Amino acid sequence: MGLGDDEDDDDDDEEIVRLPLPHTRGSSAAAAAAVVVIYDIIYSPSYQVPVLYIQCPTSNFSPDCLVPSAYKRQINSVGVMGALSMTEHPVTGLPVYFVHPCRTQEMMAARGQLGPEEYLMVWFGVIGAGVGLNVPVALARSMVGGGRGPAFEGQAA
Repeated sequence: MGLGDDEDDDDDDEEIVRLPLPHTRGSSAAAAAAVVVIYDIIYSPSYQVPVLYIQCPTSNFSPDCLVPSAYKRQINSVGVMGALSMTEHPVTGLPVYFVHPCRTQEMMAARGQLGPEEYLMVWFGVIGAGVGLNVPVALARSMVGGGRGPAFEGQAA
């Protein structure tokens, strides 16, 4: 059987699209207020670090909803305009927010020598967490040797 041979495929796709998000299940007000966020990570040859680009395609979007309350003071304290700025997406050319990479290299160097997987997990923890992008702990641990490495020092295994 090839793609499109099963007539039920189209119905299944429609049902998948209509399923509510787990955190909005049973609440039409919460579902209407849900914000879709698209994260892109692109390496910056200028800063020599990954840069996090954030796009919110909803028309009633406010950047305030990107940053969890616990991180707002830290985000605002970086640079003249804060760590969260607007720019043109380097691939699509669309206007997007991005976490400014000016101090990323310094922050990552302070963690010492990290392998590629550990580097990304630490980067997600520091840069991503500030704008609501998190990696599940189980996934992070499985990617960096079960939680045994410099990125997880001081954390329970």
